[in-house]
Amino acid sequence: MKITNFAAIIIFIALSGCAHPMVITSDIQALKPTENTTRVPKNVGLYIPPAKQDLQVTTPGGGGDRVSYHPYSDMKSGIYKMLSNVFMDVRLLNSAKVAPPNTYVIEPEITTKSWSSGVFTWMATDFTVQLTCKLSDASGNSIGVYSAEGAGHAVFDELKSDFSVAGERASQDALQKMQVILLNAPELRR
Repeated sequence: MKITNFAAIIIFIALSGCAHPMVITSDIQALKPTENTTRVPKNVGLYIPPAKQDLQVTTPGGGGDRVSYHPYSDMKSGIYKMLSNVFMDVRLLNSAKVAPPNTYVIEPEITTKSWSSGVFTWMATDFTVQLTCKLSDASGNSIGVYSAEGAGHAVFDELKSDFSVAGERASQDALQKMQVILLNAPELRR
């Protein structure tokens, strides 16, 4: 009897502490420039340091569980698409120090939070993505720092078919907001 109770406790602890994989990619097709928008007449290089590209983050889910994802690799194509909607030309850079002349370098910072209103399910029903873009010129001089927070919410019926929907919505929201911020930044058009 004691062994059975002990085994049950071990199983409960193991199951309640697991991190479930998910993704926070955005719908690239839905990232479109707004009508009558003139892109910023500048070239940019997107630089994500290698350590960030592989970064795995674990945040709370529901029922005491956690969710795990790779924010930079999940959002990289969405950031690239968003920047393509804002600037004339976008390139991926292997180093911030090798940017071509007359090119802005953009290095994103991503922070996330997740939680759930569900007690019996592990999926995150609510998610936020804080996207900060640090812009500098090819010489490393700061141009500006821009930040947008996206939020995503999902109900259990949606999460049954897509565990990641709240994170995907937060990512999409952050990218859409960042696109508007960058398009409306007058200092980028000088």
